[in-house]
Amino acid sequence: MSERIYVADKATLDKVYENTQKLLNNLVPLDSPVYGMIIHEADLDPATRVEYIGANKDFTPMMMNMDTHIMDYGSWGNWEWLKANKPVMANWGGGIEYYLNENDYTKKASDGSASDVANVNYAGNAMAVIKKIYTHTYKIGYDRYVLFCERKLTDDFKPIGFDVLGKERDYMLIPLFYGSIDGNGKMRSIAGQWSWGTATGNTSDTNVTANVTTEVQNAAIKKTDPEALFFGGALMNTLADICVMLTRSTNTQASFGAGMSTSYVNDKEQKHGTKVNTVIGGGQFYGSKDEKSFNKVFHSCVLGSQMLWQRDPYTLLVNGIIKVSPDYTYDLTGAKYIDTGVKLASNNYYAITQVIPGFGAVPTAEVICTSLTGYCDHTWVTATDVRVSFRLGDCDNGANGGLFSRAFDRTAARAWWSDGASLLQAQPVAA
Repeated sequence: MSERIYVADKATLDKVYENTQKLLNNLVPLDSPVYGMIIHEADLDPATRVEYIGANKDFTPMMMNMDTHIMDYGSWGNWEWLKANKPVMANWGGGIEYYLNENDYTKKASDGSASDVANVNYAGNAMAVIKKIYTHTYKIGYDRYVLFCERKLTDDFKPIGFDVLGKERDYMLIPLFYGSIDGNGKMRSIAGQWSWGTATGNTSDTNVTANVTTEVQNAAIKKTDPEALFFGGALMNTLADICVMLTRSTNTQASFGAGMSTSYVNDKEQKHGTKVNTVIGGGQFYGSKDEKSFNKVFHSCVLGSQMLWQRDPYTLLVNGIIKVSPDYTYDLTGAKYIDTGVKLASNNYYAITQVIPGFGAVPTAEVICTSLTGYCDHTWVTATDVRVSFRLGDCDNGANGGLFSRAFDRTAARAWWSDGASLLQAQPVAA
């Protein structure tokens, strides 16, 4: 039976707040500083609702120049965690084989020779390293506190997104490219491959011979590596929060670009306006304002481009109640998941979250916002049966997409041209 989450009482929250202040003011080690923010969720202005605290209290936030596509790192350029985010070629099991040139993935970082980033016969995938970080997040009233540290300072700091079936990992690998299923039935992250019609689609709207459902995508992921995962879950929550902290804004499209959010074409012969996975320059981040281009966040086009929805079976809506899997347990019934108690009943923009221990924040229906206020991203809901979460948006969603966009209106059996999935891998560990 799934575990139920209960909200702490005021006395408990006051104690947590007191301990956090002591941590920030007195116990921050110079070698492992605490970076953090308070998201004042009652303030709906994305430009003013984020307050810096901790080591970054006086930082200048990052800002993307959408014309030059160059990121101004502000005060964040020397953050060691961010510098550890590197593009790599990884083997089937998630081991790092070699590093890619950060500004030109077609070259190896070591000597500039040709890489395998577009080699579909390579025994592995093009990925980006996400170094483990510990998160301490909680709510006091309408204020959401999010603290990050590269070591576990107290038991309140959790490896959110880095706990894989009970084993903590030193790094995770996120995809450089949208998931594509190759001729051997494996889920790949390789340039030059189409996601549309391989990792997405049904027999009527694409060229697939069988509907690409959750189970079909999962089988392709597991054929790549039995330990491989869907790109979603707790790690995506952590990365979204870090993006908010880096830019001091909850409008992620304005901060990082709107990707391909309006490139849709009502024609399957044109693959509905999607594009083949392509190497783009610009380093770690690439943003644009034309709404028809690949963008990158943490080297990942999947996080930045809003071309295809990303199926996230680690978050379900079961008869209108959100259930989550903090450690990537896979159960399409939700019976093994945590019952958050959060109820959603209708499509809307949601400005308030509830923090789930070990998983991060999920939307609540308490306060409604818009595409320009709150978290600025839309949530679609069908509050009956079991619905699998989809994240980030597709090329027909426009301003509705972004890092906090979700669709809870689709069953596990749903297959459509826009219903994609991509690869997530963990640091290999001994059995």
